[in-house]
Amino acid sequence: MAKRTIERRVAALERASGGGVGCPECGGPDDPSDHTTYELVFVEEAEEEWCETCGRQTGIVIRWPEDLSE
Repeated sequence: MAKRTIERRVAALERASGGGVGCPECGGPDDPSDHTTYELVFVEEAEEEWCETCGRQTGIVIRWPEDLSE
């Protein structure tokens, strides 16, 4: 039960300081366990992308084993 009290206090402090609403650049959540939906896009060439403001990874590249040998 104490954990919920701490979480509420931290959330109140974040709201009071203007935090806890997400990144102004990428709009990503402050909570990494937030259930955000993602878009899956198939492309030949891709690179991982990171938000320059909050450091959140905004582009994840998944490579298949046959692509790694090239």
